[in-house]
Amino acid sequence: MNKYFTCYVVASLFLSGCTVQHNLINETPSQIVQGHNQVIHQYFDEKNTSGVLVIQTDKKINLYGNALSRANTEYVPASTFKMLNALIGLENQKTDINEIFKWKGEKRSFTAWEKDMTLGEAMKLSAVPVYQELARRIGLDLMQKEVKRIGFGNAEIGQQVDNFWLVGPLKVTPIQEVEFVSQLAHTQLPFSEKVQANVKNMLLLEESNGYK
Repeated sequence: MNKYFTCYVVASLFLSGCTVQHNLINETPSQIVQGHNQVIHQYFDEKNTSGVLVIQTDKKINLYGNALSRANTEYVPASTFKMLNALIGLENQKTDINEIFKWKGEKRSFTAWEKDMTLGEAMKLSAVPVYQELARRIGLDLMQKEVKRIGFGNAEIGQQVDNFWLVGPLKVTPIQEVEFVSQLAHTQLPFSEKVQANVKNMLLLEESNGYK
């Protein structure tokens, strides 16, 4: 059976420097969580920033950091919307996993984006122009209908179909984001199993010992 570990980081910080040593036999789960939170809280403080780390294991959500209220604060989804954008596009046959999105030679924000690529390649590179093209194919009416059907965040996309996830009005909380990703990980979203599997494959970085 596959096991999934889902997390969403509001502040884009690399937490590899965080280490915690616990006697797992003598400590309760709540004590372990508290210990982890103290270390992550300290890490944010040392970086002179504020943030929250939201982790869901099975159905339990734990919060870590020095600004836990951010877990229920709305933010634009930005690049994380690529998951739902891809799901909607594939489900409604606006593209497929093999289509090559052509680069027309225009200057892009990053040189890594200046090439032809599939939807999956664009996902890994976080290539905004490819997903903007997909959003334009989906169109404003269908996009609004699907975002509301899924109940993603505040479900408001406004009148501009190719930037609402970057500048608003669409907003989502970190907890809502984690719940969405957990549903995708367990193939529980209201999209076909095939489409969800395709999008999960786009997101897969590595697989080891039953974990993805």
